[in-house]
Amino acid sequence: MRSIKKTTPPRKSAKKGFKTKEPYLFKTIDKTEVHILGTAHISKQSVEEVEKLIQSIKPDVICVELCESRMKSVEDPDYLKKLDIFKVFKERKMWLLLSSLILSSFQKKMGNQDIKPGDEMRKAISLGKSLKKPVLPVDREIQTTLKRSWGNVGFFSKMYLFSALLASLLVKEDVSDEKIEEMKSDDILKDLFSQIPKKYESIKNVIIDERDVYLAEKIRVSTLDKKVKKVVAVVGAGHLAGIERNIDLQNDLSVLDEVPKPKLWDSLSLIIYPVFFAGLIGYTTWSQGGEAGLDLFSKLIYIKGGLAALGALIAWAHPISILLAFITAPIGTFVPIFKAGWVSALSESYLRKPLVEDFERIAEDSETFQGFWKNRVLHIFLVFFLPQFGSTIGTFIVAGKGLKNLF
Repeated sequence: MRSIKKTTPPRKSAKKGFKTKEPYLFKTIDKTEVHILGTAHISKQSVEEVEKLIQSIKPDVICVELCESRMKSVEDPDYLKKLDIFKVFKERKMWLLLSSLILSSFQKKMGNQDIKPGDEMRKAISLGKSLKKPVLPVDREIQTTLKRSWGNVGFFSKMYLFSALLASLLVKEDVSDEKIEEMKSDDILKDLFSQIPKKYESIKNVIIDERDVYLAEKIRVSTLDKKVKKVVAVVGAGHLAGIERNIDLQNDLSVLDEVPKPKLWDSLSLIIYPVFFAGLIGYTTWSQGGEAGLDLFSKLIYIKGGLAALGALIAWAHPISILLAFITAPIGTFVPIFKAGWVSALSESYLRKPLVEDFERIAEDSETFQGFWKNRVLHIFLVFFLPQFGSTIGTFIVAGKGLKNLF
C-alpha cells in the first residue's frame, strides 16, 4: 500500500448529466461509470441528493459507507431489541460498544428530529431494494477499525482519548443548517484531527486514511463485474479526496483487516502484578512475621475490595453487583483476568437488562448528571468504570503501605 499524498480535493461536478450541490466525484474505471457522492450523515439535503443521484443514474450496483454489521443494524429497525448487552460484556466487547454508542449519540445530538444519523445510507439501501439492485457495504468492520486504533496507543493515551470521547457526550450543541453543510467540506476531518497532539497521528491514520484506501478498493472491486456499467457510492464527504487518490490503484486489504497483537507489556502485566503482591506479602511475612503478612493480606482484601464496592455503590449498582465487586477486586490481584468492574457490570447487565428506550435515549440522558444513573445502558458503564477505578486506587494504596512497612 503506497503512502498517501496531498492532492487537490474533488470538485462538484455535473458530468454525465448529473448536477448536485454536494461534493461529488465522477470516475471511469475501464468502461464502468463510478459516481461517488459525498454527504454529511445528518443532512436533509444529503438524503435528497442521494435519491436524486440514484434515480437519475439508475446504477447496477450501489455502494454505501457501512460495514456488514452496521448495515444489518441500519436495515433492521428492531436491532436494539435483539442486542444482548449481557453477551457484549461476557465477550468483553464493552469498549467497542461504548465507542459506537458515543459516536452515534454525538451524531444524534447534532441532528434534528427530522433527520437521524445515517438516513442517507438508509435511503440508498431502500432505493437499491426497490430497484432490485445489489447494495454493497464497502467500509471496514467497525470492530476492526476500533481495535486497530485502540491497539496503536498506550494506556495513558487511551485514557486521554477516552476522556475526550466522554466529553463529547456531555456537550449539547445546536448545529445550524450552515454548519451541517460545512461538514461536507472534504477537509473537515483533517481539521478535526489537526487539533489533536502529534503523537495521536496513528489514530487519524487508522480512522481516516486507512478507511479511505479501504473504501476506494471496495468501490473499485465493485466495477470488475463486466455486467456492471454504472456504480453509485454514498460516502462521508471527508473521505472523498482520499478515495480519489486511491481508486485507480490495487490495494491489499488483508493488511488493513489485521488486528494488532497484544503488546509485550499487556502480556507481562498478567504476571508482574501477581508476582509483585505475592512477593510483597511473602517477604513481609518472612521479615516481620506471620502477623504482619496476614495484616497486609487483610488490607489488600478490605481496602481494594472496599473501594471497588464503594465505586459500585456510588454507581447505585444492584446489591449482588456490589458484593461481586468486593469479592473480585482482591482476587483480580492474583488472577488479573478477573476485573472488579467487568464482573460487576456483567452482573448488572444480567440483573437489570436495558430496555429499547434506554438505547434510544442515550443522547438525551447523557446531557444530564441524573441521566447516567437513570438510563440503564449508561448506568451499566458506570458500574463498569467506578468499581474498576476504586480497585485500581486500592492497588496503589496497599502497595504503598506494604513498601512503607518494609523500608
